[in-house]
Amino acid sequence: MPSLKLSQTGLQIIKQARKEKGWTIDDPRWLEVASQILAPGQNWENAEFFATGVSLGTWRRFLNGDAINATVLKAFCQVLGCNWQDLIERPSPLPLPQIPHISLFFGRGYELATLAQAIEKGKRLIAITGMGGIGKTTLAVKLAEWVGARFQKTLWFSFHLNVPTTDALPILPPQTLIVFDGWDVILGGNRGGQYLAEYEPYADFLYKFLQTSHDSCVILTSREQPERLNLLSDAVIFPLGGLMEGAIELLQHHQLTFDAQQWIALVNQYGGNPLFLNIAANFIHELFAGDVGEFLASGTLVSGEFIPLVTQWLKHISTLEQMLMKDLATEVQGFTCNEILLHLTNHASNGEILAALLSLKRRALIETMKDGEIERFYLQPVILKSVKTLLS
Repeated sequence: MPSLKLSQTGLQIIKQARKEKGWTIDDPRWLEVASQILAPGQNWENAEFFATGVSLGTWRRFLNGDAINATVLKAFCQVLGCNWQDLIERPSPLPLPQIPHISLFFGRGYELATLAQAIEKGKRLIAITGMGGIGKTTLAVKLAEWVGARFQKTLWFSFHLNVPTTDALPILPPQTLIVFDGWDVILGGNRGGQYLAEYEPYADFLYKFLQTSHDSCVILTSREQPERLNLLSDAVIFPLGGLMEGAIELLQHHQLTFDAQQWIALVNQYGGNPLFLNIAANFIHELFAGDVGEFLASGTLVSGEFIPLVTQWLKHISTLEQMLMKDLATEVQGFTCNEILLHLTNHASNGEILAALLSLKRRALIETMKDGEIERFYLQPVILKSVKTLLS
């Protein structure tokens, strides 16, 4: 049962009100009147027992400032002629979530300008999606700093640090920029972007948010593209790619030596993923004296440290998605859609295969590239090597 207790100020008011009544602490009239309030259909005068929760011990705890049953506390306050809402102890308000500090930021000028312009034009939902480590959180931080002056308040919620509640959705004040970092925490299922059952109200929250007239904006980051977002006209879905020119600054920060061809080769090897590049840069610095050329000549692909990450990313994929990943891992250049359908035709229908392919793309586990007029699906080298290890 929920309980309440008096604040220090409330306790003093109660003591004064009791003295004005002129009844002793042990006078049974306190309990009789409280019982009459809680159960008015009975005669409580000279009763041996009182209404549920009402007793001399509860009354004394109330006068001592201890927490008691909320319903009984309200009745005791009414007996004394006091408004309980003015007397109870209230929890200290939690500090507003703050934007995290990002000390290092490389490139992303185009991405920032594009998303800031979308917000300037009135887009009210920005979804930054992409593979883990690609820089979604960092971009969201810089975007919030860039456009924050347009709003009265900026709120930041990190779902990775604090799992969201399932019984109370966040309240969005007027003219507020709110960032949900790690929206993928509430996703998970047999298809990419599917909400966990207990978090389906969050999908409705986004729909209602866009259907209501207001001047606030939501930015969310998610490894998976949430379902149905592409049906919302006021939503911008922004798949975040890897670094290119910005990777030069990242490698220079690690004091690596390289030429133009070498940094392009390294970026391609790790898909421009800032997390992957940082791990590789530390490896190159420690074992190859910071020489990118020597590292590339060794033919080494740092992947061991990525296995736990990829294991987590593969956690919810279906059996058919696993088969697709294993098939794509057999060819560095990947396959066309028709080739994939041909390879798996004995395992599932074309519709099921295409649905699994779309699911993997929404999970940011597979990449696409143009080969002339044909689209090819492939795995980034780190993912490919990890899949061979994990799904063999």
